[in-house]
Amino acid sequence: MRKYSHSSEGPTHLANEMKGSVKLFRAQRNFYITSFAIFLAYVIRRIITMILIQHELQVKADQIIKKAEETVKLAKTTVLENNLESQDYEEIKNRLDTTETILEEQKIRIKELEEDAARWRLKYEEVRAAEGCGDN
Repeated sequence: MRKYSHSSEGPTHLANEMKGSVKLFRAQRNFYITSFAIFLAYVIRRIITMILIQHELQVKADQIIKKAEETVKLAKTTVLENNLESQDYEEIKNRLDTTETILEEQKIRIKELEEDAARWRLKYEEVRAAEGCGDN
């Protein structure tokens, strides 16, 4: 664009001036097309990254829920299978308490992951909204 933006000083023919204007127009057009393509590549890359992070968070949340459910089932079957003698009862009660504590910790972790997913979803929607505004 710099090459064609400088007009030669002195009298020039109309045909030469028109050729220079056409070359300047094409240089500007190519610059804007290239800039827009680079910007879109960045936006697409960022959206894909956000989608992948959201998917990973969802998978982690599902795994935590499954582990918590398995732990609760194991605790229930252990309680039902064992004799409820005084010593066994205290041991089972302690294991059940620890299992419930783990379950509560996992529930808190699930809430944190859901909040992270919600934050990423909001960021994704903001990017989409910004992208939509840029098209107009």
